[in-house]
Amino acid sequence: MDRRCPGFTFTLAIVSLVALSGCVGKGTSNSQNGGVQTVTLNPSSDVSLELGKTQNFNATARDSAGRTVFATIHFVSNNNASLTISNSGLACAGSWDSPSNPVVCTPGVAGVATVTAEAEGVSSAPATVNVHQHIQSIQVTQVGTHDGCFSQGVSSNYQATAFSANGVDITNTVGPINWSSATGNVLTVDSIKGLPNNQVQVTARNPGVTQLFASVSGTTSTPLNYTTCLVQSIRLQVETGSGNSVTINAGSTKTIEAIAVDTLNVTLSKPPLTWSTSNPEIATVSTSGVVTARQTAGAANISASCTPPTCNIGVLPGLPIYSTGGTPQNGQPGFGVINAHVTQAKPPVAIAWTATTDCKDAFNCTSVMFPVAAGSNPVGPAVLLPFTPNSLIFNPQGTRAYLGSSKGLMFVDLGQNATVGTVSPATIPCNVAVCGKPLTISADGTRVVVSDTTTDPNQVYIFDAARPSNPPVDLLIPGATAAAFSPDQMKIFILSNTGQMYVFSTVDSLLSVPVSASATGLAFSADGSFAYVAGTPGNSVSAFSTCDIPGVGSVDLGSVTTAGNPLKISPLPDLQETQIDAEHSRITQNVIGLEPPNIQLLTAHFNQNPLDDPTQLTCNLPTLSSFDFSDPVNLGQGNFTPLYTQVTGDGSQVILLAQNIPAVLVFDVNSGTTSAFSLTDSAFPFAATATLDGTQIFVAACDSFQDGDPAKPCLNGSVHIVNTQSGGDIQQAVYINVNTNNSMCTNLDPAQPPCLPKLVAVRPQ
Repeated sequence: MDRRCPGFTFTLAIVSLVALSGCVGKGTSNSQNGGVQTVTLNPSSDVSLELGKTQNFNATARDSAGRTVFATIHFVSNNNASLTISNSGLACAGSWDSPSNPVVCTPGVAGVATVTAEAEGVSSAPATVNVHQHIQSIQVTQVGTHDGCFSQGVSSNYQATAFSANGVDITNTVGPINWSSATGNVLTVDSIKGLPNNQVQVTARNPGVTQLFASVSGTTSTPLNYTTCLVQSIRLQVETGSGNSVTINAGSTKTIEAIAVDTLNVTLSKPPLTWSTSNPEIATVSTSGVVTARQTAGAANISASCTPPTCNIGVLPGLPIYSTGGTPQNGQPGFGVINAHVTQAKPPVAIAWTATTDCKDAFNCTSVMFPVAAGSNPVGPAVLLPFTPNSLIFNPQGTRAYLGSSKGLMFVDLGQNATVGTVSPATIPCNVAVCGKPLTISADGTRVVVSDTTTDPNQVYIFDAARPSNPPVDLLIPGATAAAFSPDQMKIFILSNTGQMYVFSTVDSLLSVPVSASATGLAFSADGSFAYVAGTPGNSVSAFSTCDIPGVGSVDLGSVTTAGNPLKISPLPDLQETQIDAEHSRITQNVIGLEPPNIQLLTAHFNQNPLDDPTQLTCNLPTLSSFDFSDPVNLGQGNFTPLYTQVTGDGSQVILLAQNIPAVLVFDVNSGTTSAFSLTDSAFPFAATATLDGTQIFVAACDSFQDGDPAKPCLNGSVHIVNTQSGGDIQQAVYINVNTNNSMCTNLDPAQPPCLPKLVAVRPQ
């Protein structure tokens, strides 16, 4: 760089320094850091450039402290026949008409040039520019031969060939190739030294299908299909144990091991499995198969599956593979489901929360929600709700309660102090406020399914608490009455009163299958591979697959006839599993069907089938080998209307409350007998909830009616605490507020009956 000033004369040193300082006013003061120390060129890596095209380079000079120095920078090409570069850093794959004011780039000759940037005698690392003819097409082929899929961890090489417009191979002129895949996590593109510029090593990562692409200089190859071998079967074993049952003390853990085999019969070292629990209030399971017992006694079914979108990736419709069980040669037995039995020396203190629906849409009327627990002070501090709720449901973790309303979804976070919030500060439109009634909550407690049957057309919203700023999923589903998440949380089955069951998926489009309009209940099997649907067709329970075939949301696997119309079904947690052969086992699961005036025990025998065909990319249906029934048991209450039905956590009892029956009914599954616990003052129940061990039931009930007539307004109500082990109805909790005449509502016309508990739910421990 020429740093001399015009008219420079050698005079006194101080004058010389002042003059020099005036000449380099473009740079920073370097008195402490010695001027330019490094120059960084961008782009600094290999560049592929078609003849006659341009590429902009820029550079940054820095001093020893890393600060930018505003010095004059020169750009240099070492091959001007292929590449020239202007003073400003704009490179031409050929020749510029002017280096200082470039306008026209005249194509040169193919070749390789290096570009450097220089400032104050300091040069950057060179960047290589590959100048080539126009790339018409790129073809990707495998190096060597390998038919079919690659097992996890297996590597293979691929190469790309670039062709000009007249079909000439110009690969050696285009420089390094960029590689990518259509779907993430199926493969990895490895950085391997020593490979030719046009080759790459690819390693199978997770089971799935994708497409491999090569690209350079703006041209992308035609895709090459690639498959990391899909999961064929999964077997579960209890660590340091045997059999398919394990007992865990409350608060303790136990590890379940999963052996996943792909379609080449290779065992995966890192299978990307989804672990599921049938009852997250009893036991949870981590992503590594560690089962943690909660604080409530009972049982939960633990299963593992290869579930999209993290396993069998890119297969559409989604292709989940569920635990198959089986005993390989010279191996330990494996199971499809592990029964986790949780023991608890002493039942935890049960707390229920209750709310009222009586405010309705009265102007300026607000209502409260309060906790109830047995003891000397049964009613805890109340919280004020912004809208009148129509439902009350807890997430399985017990950290948040959701309350639906016509003005939007509310939630109460139960930390040290209860705090109330709403999904949206606005009450309209409903697809923003999430109006309606919550039907179910996912096992991880993050997603809430809400049915809006008021808005025209009817809708179903899925609110994601993990992403509260995202708008809720909005589905046009008419008359949704019930919903359930599959244990792996891949699917949501939604029943409507229009004779359709809708299937929502995280990977597939929304589809529906015909069912009876009278279908009222659904619940998933122990392994989550299918759902039991009550009341379709008519007096029966049917099984519908979780996976789907193209255009069909779920496949009807078979049904069993019931004695009456089943209003609700409840799978029991205890299972029997028998080995069929080396590849799978058969599971036997009992299901309780509530069919007023009866209750009936149904039995399903099913198994999962290994994915034997590596090219099979459609639903791997479970086999329902038989669906049996036992004789119905009459509960002796006539043709009642149930208000609440709950199978205890261990599956031994069914807690039942019915409209106009002033008692808690307890059905013993093993003996087939029924016990009744009368409510004090012959109270008529509005709603009920029970602990999973069945020891405490909380009943929101009317204690007295106007003129003693149940057809007239209720004058007094309370939450009855029924203990099935010590004395039945042991306590009646009454909300006391002298300012509102003990009503749970404020600003209500005093002439109106008081607002009383109408909703109640036990908080999971």
